[in-house]
Amino acid sequence: MYTLIALAVLMLLLTVLTAKLYKYFLLSPIHIYLIFNYLIIVLTVLYYYFYEDKISFYNVDKATNSDFLNILRYYIVANISFLAATVIYYDYSIKSNKLIFNTKLDYTLFNKYVLPKRLLNISMLLVLIIFLCYAFTYGKGIMFRVDYIPEFENKFLISIAKILSFLTVILLGLFYSDNKTKSSFGFVVVLLLNMSTGSRATFLLLLIYLLIVFQTSGNTKKNKIRFFFQLVFAFIFMAYVLSLRKLADHGLIPYIASIFSEDESGIRDSIAFNTYYTFIFGFFATIRTVNEAARDWYIIFVSLNPLPGSMVGWYNYAPLLRLNVFAPYTLHGQVFNMGMTFTCAFFFILGLIFSYFEKIVRALLINNKRGMALVLVLLLSLFLFYSYEYYLRSAFRYIYYAYFVLLIYQASSYFFKRKKNQVKS
Repeated sequence: MYTLIALAVLMLLLTVLTAKLYKYFLLSPIHIYLIFNYLIIVLTVLYYYFYEDKISFYNVDKATNSDFLNILRYYIVANISFLAATVIYYDYSIKSNKLIFNTKLDYTLFNKYVLPKRLLNISMLLVLIIFLCYAFTYGKGIMFRVDYIPEFENKFLISIAKILSFLTVILLGLFYSDNKTKSSFGFVVVLLLNMSTGSRATFLLLLIYLLIVFQTSGNTKKNKIRFFFQLVFAFIFMAYVLSLRKLADHGLIPYIASIFSEDESGIRDSIAFNTYYTFIFGFFATIRTVNEAARDWYIIFVSLNPLPGSMVGWYNYAPLLRLNVFAPYTLHGQVFNMGMTFTCAFFFILGLIFSYFEKIVRALLINNKRGMALVLVLLLSLFLFYSYEYYLRSAFRYIYYAYFVLLIYQASSYFFKRKKNQVKS
């Protein structure tokens, strides 16, 4: 236990040092990695020791205290290795890169677009069209129906309504700063219409709108605090939307009524399960992976090989790398199972990779290349999320995708720049 505490203290000290070397901003790959890791560690410890009503998805929660502490030690050592790599990468970086790491870049994420006012009127017209599409298909079923997906004609109108919903939400988000009343009203109507169908896309509509409003509302502390609470609400809303299919009756009235019903909604259970599955399940799946997986270096080689699975024999091994039919081994479990030395080496290299992309993302933002920066951060985030619940190979491919996308971007930029210079000359 004393060793574990000492390692935790070292991890926190390195975290403070890394936070000083790499200035925090919302799209920082290193900070996203650390925040997600620490959320998992804290929530899992609280769940294991203090949450009595265990969810135990696939019965993975049945871990002994010694197994739990052993895997916790591995997670902490993995974070220490990752942090050590970020510090060393910074120390050996040239002066210009150090300046990039020390620069506050949140201002690059915000931009207010000047759009023709007629687009706002078009947006409100699109809201009306979406309403008519749902009215001609669902009819009164928008408000109340027995079946989740009823039988109706003109199904193509539903597809049109869903596509227009995304377009409309984007436009309404862009106009929020200019006309909050119309923007908010139009968005609520679109959100309720989509929610009345029980579609999971409703959550995406909410998230897109909140992101655009945040991005166009300025680099202020008030905006950032508001966005944080909006994301918390969005997470709860996602759990709510996922619970709607279980209801006996469907439509806007039963869905809203379910919020106030203790017997039927299951919203609390859904929120608890989504929190558990997102942040906690992977830790216990890792314990099971370490206890059950065979130590095989060739499987590690196949898992890290960037070539297609059919070329390296992946599909011969994949069925064996599972806790059960539904739950695969986890990246952390496969790495931890190979011992402490390999764990340190793997996460040290991972720290160097994230430090490299930290430099790239910051440079892109400084040069006003937000789109490419967002794509790279998204790919690295997908690696992070997949690493807690899926195979080493399934998660690590997103690292390769990030390198591939960056290579294509740099090659195309060089090509167009060279062609432009030739035209000038």
